[in-house]
Amino acid sequence: MKKLLIFTFLTLAAIGCKKTVEEPQVTQIPEDVEMKRITSAPWLMYKATANGLNIWDVGVIESCQKDDTYKFYKDSSLMQYENANICSGNTDSTESSWSFYEGRKKLIGTILNITDTAEIVLLDDNFLNVKLDYEGSPVVIYFKKK
Repeated sequence: MKKLLIFTFLTLAAIGCKKTVEEPQVTQIPEDVEMKRITSAPWLMYKATANGLNIWDVGVIESCQKDDTYKFYKDSSLMQYENANICSGNTDSTESSWSFYEGRKKLIGTILNITDTAEIVLLDDNFLNVKLDYEGSPVVIYFKKK
């Protein structure tokens, strides 16, 4: 009986002291969809509206700005390329910075030589629409992938 009691005690002690090796958990970081979409290719502006009216075709936006492309880089630099139709006195490209804001609902950057915060209305694989306040009027700028 004494041997059985010692055996039971040693067995319980061995089980209680046994180390459990935990397998390292591999957590997959979700892909940053918004960053990938905005930085994957240059954007070409193709339309702008103010208070719901199309201002793209009525001369509010200079024709030399209509072929400009914008490239958002992951390092927060934003390049505006003048392309073939360069506005008078401008260089062929201008560098500024950009960043997401308010949980990626807005972005801060320089578009049409205006540095401001813009609400992201649409961002998918092919289109980016942003809304900003310009002199008290809501302006929506429409981009598509080039």
